Amino acid sequence: MVWKLEKCSKEQKNGKTKSLYMFFQYVDIFYFSIGMKAYDRALSSTSANTTDWRKTILRCYFIFQMLNLNLTLLSELIYVFLAFSTGNNFLEATMNLSFIGFVVVGDIKIQHIWGKRGHITKVVHRLQLLHPVTADQQKEYRLNDYLRGYRNVSIFYFGMHMVLIWTYNLYWVIYYLVCDLWLGIRHFERTLPYYCWTPWNWKSNWSYYVMYVSQNIAAQTCLSGQLAADMLMCALVTLLIMHFKQLSRQIEQHVAGVQSADQDLSFLQRSIAYHQQLLCLSQDISRIFGVSLFCNFASSSFIICFVIFQITIGGNIDNLVMLMLFLFCAMVQVFMIGSYAQSLINSSELIGQAVYNHNWYLSDLRYRKLMLLIMQRAQRPSYLRATNFLNVSLVTVTDLLQLSYKFFALLRTMYSQ
Repeated sequence: MVWKLEKCSKEQKNGKTKSLYMFFQYVDIFYFSIGMKAYDRALSSTSANTTDWRKTILRCYFIFQMLNLNLTLLSELIYVFLAFSTGNNFLEATMNLSFIGFVVVGDIKIQHIWGKRGHITKVVHRLQLLHPVTADQQKEYRLNDYLRGYRNVSIFYFGMHMVLIWTYNLYWVIYYLVCDLWLGIRHFERTLPYYCWTPWNWKSNWSYYVMYVSQNIAAQTCLSGQLAADMLMCALVTLLIMHFKQLSRQIEQHVAGVQSADQDLSFLQRSIAYHQQLLCLSQDISRIFGVSLFCNFASSSFIICFVIFQITIGGNIDNLVMLMLFLFCAMVQVFMIGSYAQSLINSSELIGQAVYNHNWYLSDLRYRKLMLLIMQRAQRPSYLRATNFLNVSLVTVTDLLQLSYKFFALLRTMYSQ
């Protein structure tokens, strides 16, 4: 074992092998940007109880980010409440609800992942034990293909949301610099990216700049927490899919009866143990991200509804462009999660097919009886569960779109009356 670990470390230094943590590279960056770590690389650390000034600074930075995020959220909620209670600014309030839904989900995800760090660390550690260590093993597992595919999705997902949020946040800055300061064709009125309530008039003094920066920081905090949680879950699911497909290939390529009966039984017992580990990991991932998944789908239905409502009633062209981008991002989020969940279902179902399809006809009777055990377990595919309410798949995305349309029809009727 020591020789294998030394060989693995040498190959990693030479760039021949890929570490498990390369799947979490972008996730770690976004969590670090808000002063948070989603997991520890070791189950226990000798320096855990020691005072580290870097950890203290990181913790204080995280507390500042969360306070700023929640104060901004509170001011937006008060604005919406006052708008509905007085009957004024109805369109602005419904527009704000779209953003509030996004912020609430981001806030919940950050708090939830923070509380599940111990569980995430254990799952990552167990996946590390299953991770192929040598270059030959990683080639057999096709790890480079999975890592490349996941990274491409991550870059698109993170990049798309970053472009959206900063285009929206900096729109009024660019508007002022171009239309007012440079061209002088339109007078700039001080405006914040998001409608909010304050007990003072921020338009006429320096507090406008403080609030503008505060809202931008809060938006980035929410975005980092949202996206990092989604991509952390997708990274873990990608690794599970890789292991399920590798196990199915191993079983399907095995020819029973060529070796001794004891060797065949040993192979199948190892396969059953491997399969059981993957099933347990799948359940643990669902428990960790169940609340996040439920919030994702519940909020997305409202966000899609309110954004489409804003688009259909018309309005300022500037806001409509931003809302179209926001709608696109919300749709990408649910389709991405649904596609990863569907891939997990499909890959877990491959195990039963591989057991049935592989060459078992000349095997021992004990081997055939043991086959029934793994086939029976494989009849129940692995799901990502949004708590106990629903199993996530592409069918769930279809149901979500139908629910969003029903909310939209109701809101449209209320507005027309």
